[in-house]
Amino acid sequence: MKVLFGLSSEDTVKSIVKYYEEKYNEKLEYKIAYYFGQFRQEIEKGDYDRAVLSEDLEKLPTKSYAEADKQIFQYIDKITNTFEAKDLILITTERRFLGDNFLAKLFALGVYSTLTGTERRKGKVCELIHSPTTKKEARTYYTDNLSAKSVFGSNEVNEIEIKRIISYYTNLNGDTTKYNEIFDRVVSQYTVEQMRTIIKYLPKDVKDYLAANSESYKNIMNTPAEEPQAPQEPQQAPVKKATNNGGYEIEKAPRPTVAPKAPEVKVITEETEKVTVKHVYDVPEDYKKTVCFVGAPKVGTTFCINAIGTYLAKKKIKTAMVDMTRKRDLYTIYTYDNTGKRNIAGESLKYASNGKNEPLVYDKLSVYTAVPGEDRKSYNPNLLVETVMKNNSIVLIDADFSTPLDYFRLAQDIYIVQDMNILNVSQITMFLRELKQRGIGMDKIKIVINKYVDCSLSSKDIIDGIATYTSYDLRMFDELFNPSKIQYFILPFDVDNYRKYVEMVYKYSNKFSSFTENFQENLDKIINTIYPMKGKVTVEEKHYTREDTKKNKGFGLFRKK
Repeated sequence: MKVLFGLSSEDTVKSIVKYYEEKYNEKLEYKIAYYFGQFRQEIEKGDYDRAVLSEDLEKLPTKSYAEADKQIFQYIDKITNTFEAKDLILITTERRFLGDNFLAKLFALGVYSTLTGTERRKGKVCELIHSPTTKKEARTYYTDNLSAKSVFGSNEVNEIEIKRIISYYTNLNGDTTKYNEIFDRVVSQYTVEQMRTIIKYLPKDVKDYLAANSESYKNIMNTPAEEPQAPQEPQQAPVKKATNNGGYEIEKAPRPTVAPKAPEVKVITEETEKVTVKHVYDVPEDYKKTVCFVGAPKVGTTFCINAIGTYLAKKKIKTAMVDMTRKRDLYTIYTYDNTGKRNIAGESLKYASNGKNEPLVYDKLSVYTAVPGEDRKSYNPNLLVETVMKNNSIVLIDADFSTPLDYFRLAQDIYIVQDMNILNVSQITMFLRELKQRGIGMDKIKIVINKYVDCSLSSKDIIDGIATYTSYDLRMFDELFNPSKIQYFILPFDVDNYRKYVEMVYKYSNKFSSFTENFQENLDKIINTIYPMKGKVTVEEKHYTREDTKKNKGFGLFRKK
């Protein structure tokens, strides 16, 4: 049996696997996903018999339980598009209880194996891996423990679900041979009252056919309603999905128009992607995040890490800078004037890899580095990052193309730093292609265009180039991500800023606050995606739409004009 675990602790997974194999005398082939994006990617590409997901696999940057529930539900809903919901085992958070609205909605999706309270133990997980809960068992279980209506009585259906069901029919282009099959499959996932809601929005030709040919449809329409209710509109759907690190309150599309006195007619308007999406962040007290910055030599990766880390620490946010580069520039910058500092910094990564937290500390800023040339492969990435995370709110990993891939896997976001030198783009695309081939999601990628100057080489051109891997002989291409959906930032070049930075490094004084206002504003946009400042703030997520996809495809920056 092949199982995917979405659990943050490798030791916990090993313990579950060992318990299962001893109890059921059956070997498990398994893989571990450490963040939501990776879990979904594995589900989509892997042939798994079971999937075990912990609801708290990642910290969601929101204090709102309602917003967190919405994000988790949407995420699970997407998973069940490609994976059998009945084979998904969800380990809930402590706040869940039998019969709450969240579990009722999951039941409607077909997720029947949910563990709450004292049932969140490895023995129960193993039992469900061996034999998942059936719909009948789940219904009986809830009915025995609760008022059945609290779980099964709701007639609400999310608009996203309704649109998905409608798409099943519209994609058939009028082929009625599968109308009954699709309807029966939908019926198995929803209650009678929910089906009544869904039916109201089905195309008229579909309803006419089902009314004449489907016994399931006739039974639902002939079953008396529990209590008379006005037709309910589905919930609003977000214009744009939240990202793997989530926690965003997103603008919502207008409700689709329902013609009065004619519920048989439900046209759902097509959603269009906006160029700018506003996100409202609400930072919880236990907010934690790990991000990697990586780029070609001399593009300014360490500069970005240093500027962001200094700013966050100044705002009294416990911030760690972890130097996983070959050159160890952070070691040079922070220890060149003191032998004692060199002794501390030189051992800090090695200590963290063994579970000990002894970094070079500057008030709220902690620096983890090592002597240049020390073997990075000797570290334990999971324990190292876990140790640093326990003692800091934000972890900024300074990386290069030779940094072990585990650090990119453990990070929630990966910031690609690129300057105006387009000759570096090929190195970036080769690196991203390797990440992609190793199962590290491209949904983590964000781009920082550093030292930007206004010229014929635009930011769009640079992003187009990074989006597509092109072999040197121009014979092989691989689109790494959709450039129209990638989030990017610009740090403008300014001679005065450059002069100040040279003096800062020389005199050892981190005074990025003296940089120009334009630079500060652009840096703030990056910082707010890493750690939203001042409670609730609004940040614009910059995207662009590629104008001529066919012309540009495959050649990136080096395409034929």
